[in-house]
Amino acid sequence: MDSLRVLYQDEDLGVLLDKKKYDLMTVISYSDLGLESSGFKCKHKKLANIYLNGTTEEILDRFARTTRQEVSQTYNISELEFKINDPDVDTTYNLYKKFEVAQGRKPWGRETFEGVINFNAYYKGELIASVPCYDLRPVLQVRAIFSKRLEEKDHALYKIIGRATRRLIFEICKYGKEREYEFVGLGSVNYGTAQKSNVADFKMFFGPQIGDEYTYTYKSRRLAALEMTKEYLSSIIRKFKK
Repeated sequence: MDSLRVLYQDEDLGVLLDKKKYDLMTVISYSDLGLESSGFKCKHKKLANIYLNGTTEEILDRFARTTRQEVSQTYNISELEFKINDPDVDTTYNLYKKFEVAQGRKPWGRETFEGVINFNAYYKGELIASVPCYDLRPVLQVRAIFSKRLEEKDHALYKIIGRATRRLIFEICKYGKEREYEFVGLGSVNYGTAQKSNVADFKMFFGPQIGDEYTYTYKSRRLAALEMTKEYLSSIIRKFKK
């Protein structure tokens, strides 16, 4: 089955979205396209976007005061190294996988890290924090934010990891500014749970503007039927395993 994924940038969707050709189509837009009338389902999110207008110093000045201080402190931490567009996908993915498992979540596959730009922080030669981004010019879209989990309490290292993570966001802003990107997308802002609220608060430390994202999804009848059949068979298998 053929699929299509579009980050909408004024394309002629009437020509592009061919239901005879694609069984699955996804359109991501930062404005309301009203595709529900064409058989698409819509999911609307509020996003935190760091706009890159002004100088690098002005972008940093829009960060919260304590966040600016933490970014500044990283320049004085010996053995702390930042790698931009780090080619070491295996090390990056392994840290991500451990982070997700520690959070009780199922990690995405390694293939999702192919083609991203890895912004990584190393301390004493060990990867401690990473913020991979999708290159969706004119947007740098953060793929994930993750860091080393500490098995024992080490307040000094914990602080270094936190500061390094904030510095990585600033490095992404500098990278995007130098290459004339419009903004850095930090992803959705969701206060639905305590954990999501903590993540949302972290994103707001960087002085983002709140924007919108509309994700439109179309599935053909054939694909919908196959998914229903698959789910039905899976439910039967689960019953037999009990």
